[in-house]
Amino acid sequence: MNARKIAIVALTLVLIVALFTGAVSAFGAKAAPVVRAQLANVRDFDAVASQVDSYAVDGGALFKGRPGGWTQISTPETVVVGAVAADSTDPKVVYIGAANEMAIYRTLDNGRSWLRIPLADGFVGGVTDIAVDGVQRLVYVGTDTAGLFRMRDVGSSVILSGHLLLDAPVLQVVTDNTGKGMAFARTQWNLYRAENYGLAWVAVNNLQSTPTAVAIADTNPAKVYVGTMDRGLLVSADGQEWTMSNAGLNFVPGSRLKVNDLAIDPAQPDVMYVATSYLNGTGEIHESPAGVAVSTDGAQAWSFINEAAHLPVVELLPVYGLVGGVYALTTDSRTPQALGNAPIIAEATVASQPVAQPGISFTSILAWVVAALAAMALVAAVAMDLRNRRPVVESPLTPSPVRNR
Repeated sequence: MNARKIAIVALTLVLIVALFTGAVSAFGAKAAPVVRAQLANVRDFDAVASQVDSYAVDGGALFKGRPGGWTQISTPETVVVGAVAADSTDPKVVYIGAANEMAIYRTLDNGRSWLRIPLADGFVGGVTDIAVDGVQRLVYVGTDTAGLFRMRDVGSSVILSGHLLLDAPVLQVVTDNTGKGMAFARTQWNLYRAENYGLAWVAVNNLQSTPTAVAIADTNPAKVYVGTMDRGLLVSADGQEWTMSNAGLNFVPGSRLKVNDLAIDPAQPDVMYVATSYLNGTGEIHESPAGVAVSTDGAQAWSFINEAAHLPVVELLPVYGLVGGVYALTTDSRTPQALGNAPIIAEATVASQPVAQPGISFTSILAWVVAALAAMALVAAVAMDLRNRRPVVESPLTPSPVRNR
C-alpha cells in the first residue's frame, strides 16, 4: 500500500512539473528574428577586421550580416538603438548606444543578454557614436548633449573613467586597434585628439579647414585621415602634423573640395573610399557632387568608381574585403546604394521577410509527452488503488476453529 501511495505522489509531481515546463516553453517561445536581404534606413554601421559580418543600426534596430542577408539581433525592448561598435579583438563583445537615454549596453552572447551601463545623470539625450579600442580595453562614447565619455571594460563590468563635456553634439568617435592608443572625436566644427589614452583631450587647430569626416586605419603604423570642408583629405601619423592626400581627386588650387565621408575596408586597411563634392560661391554656397573614389595604397592615389552622382553622398559602407565595392547613403535616402562592384540587391528582395510565428519548441513537445504519459500512469495507479481498497465481506459459512483435545 505504501508503495502505491509513493508512486501516485511521484507521478503527480512529474505531471505538474511537465505541465509547468510545457506551458513556460510555449508562452516563452519567441518569434523568429527578422531577416532582410538589404537594409532600408541605416543610421550607423560598424565592421571589424576579425569577422566578415558587419553590424548595422537600421530604423532603431540592430542587425548583423552582409549584403544579401541581414539578421536582426534582439535588444532591450525599451531601447532605440542609435549606435553600434564591436570589439575587433573579440567580436562577441558588442556595444550599442541608446538614442533615447544616456546609456550604452554590452552583450557577450549575440544579444541573448545585455549589460546596461549608464553614462551620466541630469542629461536628457542619447548616444551618437561608439568606438572601441580592443587592445587597451577602452570604450569611447559620444553623445548629443553630454559630450564624450571614456570607459574601461574590465570584463565583469564597464567602468566610467573620464568625461569631456562639450557644447556641441559629438558626431563621430574613432580609435585605433594597434595598441597606439590614438582616438579622435568630431563635432560639427571641431576635431579633438586624445592624449594619454583618452584621459585628456586637445583641440586640433591646424587643419586650416572645418573637419567633415575622420577615420583611422589600423596599418603599421596606424594613420588618421580627416576629411575637410574645402581642402579635401588630410593624413597624419600622429594627429599633429597633416599633409594633403588628394592625388586623383581633381583638386586644383583655388577649388574647394569637400569630403562628405570616408571609409576604410577593415579587412584591408590600405583600401579606402572617399565621397567628395565641389563647393561654389561665396555668399550662397552651392554643392556639386564629384563622386566616390577608391584608393588601394593608403590614400596616395585615388581613382573614381562612381562619377558625379545626382545627390551628395553622406556616408559610405565598405564591403568587407572587396576592393572597389562600397555602398552609399545619400542626402535623399538612407537605403544603401551599390557603387563600383558592390553586389546589387534586387528590388524584389529588399523588403523584410515575414516574421515567423512562434513555434512549438522541442522542449515543450517533450514536456507535453511526459505529462501525457504521467497522467496515464497516474490514472492507472489510482484505479488499481481504488480496486484494491474494496471491503472484504466475511462468509457466514466460515468454519469455526477446531479445538484441540
